[in-house]
Amino acid sequence: MKNLALLLLAFLPFGLLVAQPLGGSSYEGLLEKVEMALAQNNYADALESLEEAYEKKEDDRLVPQLAYLNYKLRDFRRAERFYKQAFRRVEAGDTTLDVHRFYYGRVLKAQQAYPDAIDMLNEFLASATDERLRTLAEVEIDGAKMAMGMGENTQGVTLELMDNRLLSPFSEYGPTLAPDGMTLYFSGWDSGEVIEATDPNDPEKFSRVFAATKKDSTSWERPEALSEAVNRPGVHTVNPFVSPDGRRMYYNRVIMEGNEPIDARVYLSVIADDGWSSGNEVNGINGDYRVLQPSVGELFGQEVLFFASDMPGGYGGFDLYYATYRGEDNYAEPVNLGPTINTVGDEYTPFYFEGTLYYSTDGLPNIGGLDIYYSVWDGGNWSDPENMGIGFNSSLDDLSFRMTADGYTGFMTSNREGGRSVKSRTCCDDIYSFTIPRLYAELVAGLFTEDRKPLVGGTTYLVTMQNDEPGTPQPKTQTDGNRFDYGLELDFAYMVVATHPEYYPDTVYLNTAGLTESKTFTERFYLKAKPVVPKYDTIRIEEAIVLENILYDFDKDNIRPDAEPDLEYVYELMNEYPDMKIELGSHTDARGDAAYNRALSQRRAESARRWLMRKGLERTRIEAQGYGKTVPQTISPRSAERYDFLNEGDILNENFIAALATEEQQEVAHQLNRRTEFRILEGPTSIVIERARLQKVNEESQATPNRNSQPTESRQPAVGSGQSRPRSTSLTDQETKRPGDPNTPDPVISQMSSLYGQKNLRNVPIMQFKQRTFDLGTVRKGDKRTMIYEFVNTGDADLEISIISHCDCTTTEYDIGRVYQPGEGDTIKVIFDSSDKDEAETIDVDIFLEQVDPKGNPIIEMLQYSFDIKK
Repeated sequence: MKNLALLLLAFLPFGLLVAQPLGGSSYEGLLEKVEMALAQNNYADALESLEEAYEKKEDDRLVPQLAYLNYKLRDFRRAERFYKQAFRRVEAGDTTLDVHRFYYGRVLKAQQAYPDAIDMLNEFLASATDERLRTLAEVEIDGAKMAMGMGENTQGVTLELMDNRLLSPFSEYGPTLAPDGMTLYFSGWDSGEVIEATDPNDPEKFSRVFAATKKDSTSWERPEALSEAVNRPGVHTVNPFVSPDGRRMYYNRVIMEGNEPIDARVYLSVIADDGWSSGNEVNGINGDYRVLQPSVGELFGQEVLFFASDMPGGYGGFDLYYATYRGEDNYAEPVNLGPTINTVGDEYTPFYFEGTLYYSTDGLPNIGGLDIYYSVWDGGNWSDPENMGIGFNSSLDDLSFRMTADGYTGFMTSNREGGRSVKSRTCCDDIYSFTIPRLYAELVAGLFTEDRKPLVGGTTYLVTMQNDEPGTPQPKTQTDGNRFDYGLELDFAYMVVATHPEYYPDTVYLNTAGLTESKTFTERFYLKAKPVVPKYDTIRIEEAIVLENILYDFDKDNIRPDAEPDLEYVYELMNEYPDMKIELGSHTDARGDAAYNRALSQRRAESARRWLMRKGLERTRIEAQGYGKTVPQTISPRSAERYDFLNEGDILNENFIAALATEEQQEVAHQLNRRTEFRILEGPTSIVIERARLQKVNEESQATPNRNSQPTESRQPAVGSGQSRPRSTSLTDQETKRPGDPNTPDPVISQMSSLYGQKNLRNVPIMQFKQRTFDLGTVRKGDKRTMIYEFVNTGDADLEISIISHCDCTTTEYDIGRVYQPGEGDTIKVIFDSSDKDEAETIDVDIFLEQVDPKGNPIIEMLQYSFDIKK
């Protein structure tokens, strides 16, 4: 019946779960027909009978076979539908359909459903034992990740379906242009109807070699089949290739059994005055194996014939070989091209052009199906193969790459959607012409760790620079890969920023001005890891936890607005653990009168307890205790992370503080002693808290006191200080003065800055914000919210924003390209669009400055906002 003649595919044997030789058109009889068709490798007939059987009796056991046969016949849409139906009924742990997971993964890739394909192939790998299929599955996964990172035709390749005169509803193979540039040879059919290859005397039932003459720059005369000297009746004649001198034509004669070629040999015809001579079998190449797709090339200064074959001793299914030409239709013994080229998969359609071998394979990471790769010959070895990328390759099968003499145009075949197909949109191969721009530029960027391991989950930004001002960034994020491809315009300067949430970013600059030949810019980013900060802490009973935002105005005990987030979190915890009883304890530093400090700390603890009671908590669940200066702080791991001059376990008593190296360090230690803590007295033995909820929400407002003052909790000044109440050190006062002024403290650096913890910040811009975090509360899905972040450059060097990175739900407005001198400030408008959000989230906005810190690393400032969603 319907022989679609997919000559280039190597098929695997397949059996049914149920098959009884009962004959007829009953359910069992149809299954017998299926089994008979499969024995003859006739997948089209097998599928037709199987579909009839399924219509008669919707036996779920047939569904995987329906999916598989559609996959074999390259009807991927129907294959996906049946596979989805089959796996809907598969329970967890069921291994019945394990091998089908591999084919289902390929089907999903063909549909460009790459994340789903990766999941399915990983499920296959979880229990697969077939080593060849395991290797191929790993390759398919790598290819899916690669495909998600490509995303565009970086070389600007133009691919066009050939003139309809050359195409039939069936497949066309092996386009090759004669050296005169006017005659295109290819193989195919000239029938528009379903082919039944049953009559060996009917040439329309077999694939033949055709020749088409160029009519003009865009069209061709109707192709004519070559004579029976080439197209011998009763066999399929395919894959023509004309030698560079135009005098010889190599091709295959193939005997099919159903949809599988069971015999394929190379033949040669020579041009004469009356056309191509009768074909003769090439000596030295053919044997008791299949040989496909001959093409002429050159190695070691001699003419060779490249071809694909499944002869014994190869690396996988079909491998690529060459044989040296000895003249008079004779060739030396075939030589395998080796493991650089050949894989456990299949390699097809070799083509050699000016030192480069082009071929198709499914044994290397692919966008889908068979991808076109190339490898360069250096006179002794092949280079590592490179994927030709989007433009040439698709999620389906791409083959028969043929370059014309100019090196910028050529032909290839593909079963991608958009061609002419007799059955499904993707069953058959069509011929395409391609054009490569004579001058192009592209960027291939890769993200790696410092120890040169691939780094997945990163984002790159391509920024066009015009008059030294950055344009709109083009971001790309790779959730599973580390490669990023961009097409570049000519005569432009670019900035490329590589980022990753857990690594410091890096930036490179490149320029396409003045290029006289095409160029691929390759940039490898080796990113430095950020210190790992745990997101959650486990708190055990009797362990004191500092509430970092509960600070008080001098000599006051009332709760300030900036203390409320911490108390709100304590309130949430108390509701989450209804049997929990806590102590709120307040502490002062060691300076001043002990009795006064104890009384003040007691009032502050009572004030915090009253706040919680007003929220509805019972007084008996909260003890308030003022400790004054009697319990100096013991440095926790979290504090040790933040202050490089302190170590975990240090006790900040008076002797320890007095021994610190600088006044600034001593003042930090005093400030750490002035704290409010809570600890669990009864109830749960441990709880888990979110570390970020107890970090300072606006650290810049907690400025270090003036060095010339003696900050003390007592109304009585320290002996000899000559001071009363310390001068205010509000953000506004501090940020309007440059560092270095003896009357101004060094700027406080937020933990949300890459400058945090660094010393000697001279000649560095410092971006100080009035507020870095916003809590938007509950936002109705679809609404937008606008936040204004105010900042001032409190450093002593010019400040310029290079790029602002954020998620797709966020847009920013700021003065691009403006340089802020010390003391100057501005605002950044951040707009949140909740349309795609379904749950509460905290969003980071990363600001990259043009300038670097004293260590040469990029300066990054982070903003945040959080929200909950009401649908």
